[in-house]
Amino acid sequence: MRNLTKAARGFAFLIGLVAFGIAPAFADFEAGNKAYAKRDYDTAFKAWLPLAKAGDPAAQNNIGFMFRKGRGVPPDDDVAFSWYSRSAAQGFPDAMTNLGYMYDESRGTEQDLVESYKWFLLAHERGRVGAEGHLKILEDDYLTPEQVVEAKTRAAAWSPNPEIRAD
Repeated sequence: MRNLTKAARGFAFLIGLVAFGIAPAFADFEAGNKAYAKRDYDTAFKAWLPLAKAGDPAAQNNIGFMFRKGRGVPPDDDVAFSWYSRSAAQGFPDAMTNLGYMYDESRGTEQDLVESYKWFLLAHERGRVGAEGHLKILEDDYLTPEQVVEAKTRAAAWSPNPEIRAD
């Protein structure tokens, strides 16, 4: 009886996903993941782009990564920066880290190490593994104590801004 209850709950969950239109998007995202893992970048791009345009922060981050690395598309730091910015604005930690690197490396934007620190700090606060190491490097080797305070002030003032989907 207990297994039936779990099965019934799982079925109800799937029905809920379909009813709210989430299951097809999840399926498309997973299809993109599988294609990307097989290095079928064209298929991955085609799966993720509509989701990214609809405001999905994970898909936006992935599209940004494809443009940054030139995977299935011509490398374009400006486009990568734009996608990372949209995703990070919604609070997606991986995109926050990627945006931090873009500011750090002057890719798609002017170099701004204070802004880089801010994004790495926000990512770290959201549990992004690896962000703490970059914070330490910036703090120890590149930023003044005043710049660190400024970055922390910017991070404290930041709040997520989810995109409004037009369905």
